[in-house]
Amino acid sequence: MFGFLLTDTSRLFRQYFERMVSESGFGLTPGEIRALTHVLRFRGSRQALLAERMGVEPMTLSAYLDRLEARGLIKRMMDSSDRRAKLIEPTDAAFVMMSELEPLFGRILHQLMQGMSEDETLAVTKGLEKLRANLVSDPQLVCASASAIGNTPLAVL
Repeated sequence: MFGFLLTDTSRLFRQYFERMVSESGFGLTPGEIRALTHVLRFRGSRQALLAERMGVEPMTLSAYLDRLEARGLIKRMMDSSDRRAKLIEPTDAAFVMMSELEPLFGRILHQLMQGMSEDETLAVTKGLEKLRANLVSDPQLVCASASAIGNTPLAVL
């Protein structure tokens, strides 16, 4: 029962998030927002590592990054230790965009947490953090906090 409830809630959350993003008028896809969030959270990461952390194919991430770069939200830089690798950095415009997205994230979070007390919200958050820690091997993912990109409610996209 728990596993079904968790996966079904995840599916419904993703559908709601995608619908809200599509209707928002920001001109970004849900995948691009997830990519931008990861770039902000893990600044200076290699493109391949970002793809792995997002759970997408490198070519999928590359397409997201191409569009983000065209909008001036990210920049690709050569990795001095491996000229074939690219390091991805957010631009100042990325931080502005994230600030503009925060009200949308707040509405999504409000819908998700509707009817829950602060204690219930905290308990669910702590429980999900433990579940995630049990499944990931990347210590940066376990320890990463929303503070890396501000108090964005959906910092873990």
